[in-house]
Amino acid sequence: MQMRKIATMVLATLPPLLLSPTSFGGGSYSDWATVTSVEPVERSYTIRRPVEKCWTETVRVTQPGSSDGNYTNELVGGLLGGVLGNQFGRGRGKDAMTIAGAALGASIANDAERQRAAGQQEGGRYEEVERCETIYQAEEKSEFSHYRVSYDYNGHQFTANMKRDPGETIRIKIQVAPN
Repeated sequence: MQMRKIATMVLATLPPLLLSPTSFGGGSYSDWATVTSVEPVERSYTIRRPVEKCWTETVRVTQPGSSDGNYTNELVGGLLGGVLGNQFGRGRGKDAMTIAGAALGASIANDAERQRAAGQQEGGRYEEVERCETIYQAEEKSEFSHYRVSYDYNGHQFTANMKRDPGETIRIKIQVAPN
């Protein structure tokens, strides 16, 4: 009877052992390795912040353009110059003098208008104007990222990245597989 009980126990525990991963030539188990170094690693980055920089400038306010916007002065100057030019010369020379007088009269009227406009600009008024520009300030930052942990297991060196310092030993998973 005792022998039969032992045989039943052996047969009951045998199938799970035969179906375990190690029975097929593979498996895994946990063990402890010795930590040889722990190095904190930081992540660096740059923050660019826009900053508006403003200042006040004194500027002269002028009239836009250098003429009054019409050609009356030039036309009158050209007519008067043509009349004066027509008084000189004979035949074809008279025509040439009329054309030269008209061109010269228009040019003198235009120059006078520009000088008058420049005189108004010199006496213009001044006012304070605020000017602004956006500049970017760069700020270098760094923060903890992870630990680079080196450890020794059965005479072999390994390295892993971890979120926390493991201390003097580290639990490792050993996987066994057929080659």
